Amino acid sequence: MNDTRNKILEVADDLVQRVGLNAMSYKHISDAVGIRKASIHHHFPKKEDLVDELLKRCEVSYGYRYRQIADGKGTAPEKLRRLSAVFGEGLSNKKLCLVGSICSNNNTLHDTSSHILQNTIKNTMSIFAGVFKQGRLEQSLNFEGSDEEAAFAFFSFLVGAQTISRSFGGTEKFLEATEVVISSFRA
Repeated sequence: MNDTRNKILEVADDLVQRVGLNAMSYKHISDAVGIRKASIHHHFPKKEDLVDELLKRCEVSYGYRYRQIADGKGTAPEKLRRLSAVFGEGLSNKKLCLVGSICSNNNTLHDTSSHILQNTIKNTMSIFAGVFKQGRLEQSLNFEGSDEEAAFAFFSFLVGAQTISRSFGGTEKFLEATEVVISSFRA
């Protein structure tokens, strides 16, 4: 991948997670990368092109991390803690989940970006659902509804708790809340 293009994506990713999608501009990116805005438009003619690429990168990188946790050793509650730790790590770096941050701007997304966002969420839910299935089978988790519904609830909790903890209590409050929720799933 082109170094300039990669740097643009890294800076844009950081900005979206720190200030939000609609607060991030090509001017912010050009200042941070040290290039003209025209150079950004060369790689990403429209902001939606940049958003699409950010979501695709997020799905690959975080999907890989989530899959490593889900497929790794340990009980389902241990895996839920490790998945939560990924969100806690972001919070400690003053960043929100990219998917969660972009979701908050869903009404302003282009249809293509919205579709990529939905697919990213579905793929994440599939990985998380595998952990809930494991927990149900090993009888370490107890919950109502399907594995997919539990995964959706847990992912939604993580995104929301991360957002609120950013303004109230920080990482410590997030980890406390996470432990309460994981304990509520325990068999």
